[in-house]
Amino acid sequence: MFQERVVIVGAGIVGLSTAYALLKDGKHQVTVLEQEKVDHKRATSHGISRLLRFEYGEDALYSEMVRLSLQRWKQLERHSRQTLYTQTGLLVLGTENDNFALPSYKVMQDLDLPSEQLSRRHCKQRFPQFALDATNFLTYNAQGGILHASQCLQTLRDLIIEMGGQIYESCRVTYIESESHYRPLRIFCSTGNTGAGHDDTVRFAAERIVLATGPWVHRLLADLHLPVRLTRQYLLYFAGLPFSSFGIQTFPAFITNDLYGFPMHSFSGVSHGGGPVKPLLKAASHAFGTPIDPNDIQPPDERVVSQIARRLRDLLPALQQAQLAHVDACMYDLTPDEDFILDCLPSNPRIIFATGLSGHGFKFGLLLGEILSSMICETTPPVALERFRLARFSEFLRQQQPKKISVT
Repeated sequence: MFQERVVIVGAGIVGLSTAYALLKDGKHQVTVLEQEKVDHKRATSHGISRLLRFEYGEDALYSEMVRLSLQRWKQLERHSRQTLYTQTGLLVLGTENDNFALPSYKVMQDLDLPSEQLSRRHCKQRFPQFALDATNFLTYNAQGGILHASQCLQTLRDLIIEMGGQIYESCRVTYIESESHYRPLRIFCSTGNTGAGHDDTVRFAAERIVLATGPWVHRLLADLHLPVRLTRQYLLYFAGLPFSSFGIQTFPAFITNDLYGFPMHSFSGVSHGGGPVKPLLKAASHAFGTPIDPNDIQPPDERVVSQIARRLRDLLPALQQAQLAHVDACMYDLTPDEDFILDCLPSNPRIIFATGLSGHGFKFGLLLGEILSSMICETTPPVALERFRLARFSEFLRQQQPKKISVT
C-alpha cells in the first residue's frame, strides 16, 4: 500500500509534535529536518520551562485548548515515563477593570476549571512574597504549572525515532520545488559540509510538507508577505532567594499585567561559583520587544532588562536583595491578533505551515501537532480551524500584492 512521504521542516515543539502525531496516526514515512540540533539554544522552544496557564481573559477558546493540551501532556508523561509537567498553581494578580483577571475568572467558572478568588488578606497570608498594593482582584488556579520545555523536546525526539521516524539535524532547507501537483515535492537542504569531496546539498522528496520554522518563517515564505513580526524578549533568572519561600511547594507561578514568573527550579545555563547548579527564580515580561532578525545575535539590552527587573522587585520585595544571575533572550513570532496561523499555502495545498505562536504557543504543542496531522491526513481536527486561517488577513495580503508563491 502506498504511503505518503511527509517532511516536516523545523524540530521545535510544533514540528516534533506533528511528527509524533503523524506516526501515531499510522504514517510511516515521516522525516523531520532541523537546521541546527533539536533543542538548540536559539530555538524558540528551547529552555528549562514554559508556563502552562488557562487564563486568557474572556477568550474561552484558548482556555478550552489548554484543557485539551494538558490532557495530552499527561498522556505523553504516562507513555514516556518522563516528568514533563509540574503543577505549581498559578496566581493572577490583577484589578477588576484590567480586562484580564476578572474575565479569566468568569471563563474558568463557566468551563468548570479550578479557579478560586482570593481576598487580599487571604492572599497575603498564603503568599506573603508579593506586594499587593496595586491589585484588587486575585485568583489562584491549582492546575497551572511548568512544562519542562527541553525535556518535552527530547522526549518527543526519542519517541519519534523509536516509532520509526527520521530526524536530520544540521540540515537547513534552502529551497522547495514543486514542478506539478502530480509529482513529488522536492526539498533541497544545505548540510554545511563544504570541504573537499563533500556535496553540501541534500535532496528529499515528499508528497506533503509541514513548515514549522518558528522565527525563520520569512526565509522560506518571503513571497507570501505574512503579517508576522519577530521580536526579542528577555528572561531573567534570580539567585540568592530562600528556597523555603520561593520553591515549588510554597511559591506559585504568577501573572500580573505583562509580567509572569515561576517558582525556583533548576536551570542548567549558569552555575554559581563553579559549584553545582542551583535553582533560580525565572521571570519575564510578555510585552513585545524590539524587532529582530532571527540570525542576528546581540547582547541583552541593559535598559530593557533593568526596567523589567525594577518592576519585578516592586512586585517581589525579596528580589531587592537577590542577584540577577543570568539573562537569556528568546524570540516571538507575532501576528497582529496574536492568534496562530495554521493553514496551507494558497498556491500549493500540499504545503502546510504553522506560524505566529506569539509567545504563548508551547503549551499547545501536542494539540497543534494533532491539528497539523489532521490537515495532512484530511481528518477532523480536534479544534475548529476557522479562527486560525490565513484568510483573516486577506486585506493585508492584498495590499502587499504578493507574487505567485515560490518557496525559496
